[in-house]
Amino acid sequence: MAEKGPADPRKFNYKPRNHNYAPVYVAGFGIAPAPPPLPPLSTKILARTVGNGKSGPHDQLQSSLFGTLFPELRNLIFIYALTEYDDHSRPYSKHSYHYRPGFEYAKKISTNLLCTCRRIYLETHLLPVSLNEHVFHMHRPPPYGKHVSDYDTYFVQMSRLHRSAVQSVRFFTPMRWLHSRRAPKDSARWADGLVVPKLIITIRHFDWQLWVRRQELRIGEPDNKWGEWIGSVPGLQELQLELETLEAKKEELEDRVKAARQWTFPLENGSCLVHDGAPAVQSTWLGSAALTPPGVRRVLSGRAFDPVLEDQYDASYAFDLKLHVRRITFIVKPVV
Repeated sequence: MAEKGPADPRKFNYKPRNHNYAPVYVAGFGIAPAPPPLPPLSTKILARTVGNGKSGPHDQLQSSLFGTLFPELRNLIFIYALTEYDDHSRPYSKHSYHYRPGFEYAKKISTNLLCTCRRIYLETHLLPVSLNEHVFHMHRPPPYGKHVSDYDTYFVQMSRLHRSAVQSVRFFTPMRWLHSRRAPKDSARWADGLVVPKLIITIRHFDWQLWVRRQELRIGEPDNKWGEWIGSVPGLQELQLELETLEAKKEELEDRVKAARQWTFPLENGSCLVHDGAPAVQSTWLGSAALTPPGVRRVLSGRAFDPVLEDQYDASYAFDLKLHVRRITFIVKPVV
């Protein structure tokens, strides 16, 4: 009896398990064995027979995407298509609280690819969640977006499977909000199944307490409760702390960064986060003079982008406010 040759890596091996699980991928997006259960309705739709009577999605080998390209190239295409990009129809005012490098526009993810066919959906439906950063503004949010300040509702509305695919979450937060955090009680735990491997906390120059009075930069020790909140984040493997201030307070910022390197963040699983030992990543940028303390609130608080007002503000407020940013990273302490 002749031995079977190696399986064609382009074949799509659909093995339903009582229609409770998604397919096992041979050339999928690195998912093997089968992922956790999809919602029942989605599973039933995906398991419908196709025209040739075969159970499950069509293998789509008539398409060069599946019949010609190697899986690695196909995956690169999927990554490119489902990575967020700047939506130039929704700009942020350069004279607003939420404008900064990397956040000049609202972000957009084109998910039309997922509607192409069932096979593409199965290979890509987790990518919009896993590829892109989930950003929350806990004060002075931008004019676009849904649940931009309500991370609980945002994650609860995801399926459990998608919550488990989250890779990176960022909070823009005033110091007062951060200091008020506590480890959530059982009734207010993080959404079931949520995993946050990477957490970024960004404190902008106007997020420090009493910034309008140019008071000394103050950040409480993490053992003063807010560290418990960090430790409660499910699946946390890396914490990045970004601190920003004015040119005049650069030395104060360096002192705060130096002190922060000694911090530890106990995690609920018994391990802890410690400084990774690397120097702080440094960057600078020039912001609008409207952000100079105490800030021109009638300008900074503007919600919707107005091209006419933007031109007026450009003429009135120079971009000469030098801002310094320091980013330090904490990682899970290696087991000795």
